[in-house]
Amino acid sequence: MHNESPVILDPTDERAPMGRQPAARSARLEGALGIIDIAKARGDVFCDEVERLVRERMPSLEVIRLRKPTYTKPAPDDLREEVGARCRAVIQALAD
Repeated sequence: MHNESPVILDPTDERAPMGRQPAARSARLEGALGIIDIAKARGDVFCDEVERLVRERMPSLEVIRLRKPTYTKPAPDDLREEVGARCRAVIQALAD
């Protein structure tokens, strides 16, 4: 295992890229984990598998499934508020 920080690639068109750091991570995953389907084709299939793996490895962890109405627009305010209120951590997933 190496001690280097991960490199995050941002696919947006930034003429002057902003520096970004990963969010601070807790040593343990506690509280509710939100799995968010961004509504791309077959995203639900991918999220189902992510949920299955999480439940297999951490059966006591609460898993909350959420879904954006469409992948073509940012998540609506009410969904972002729900995620913030209910979830301690989030996996946002897409698939084609």
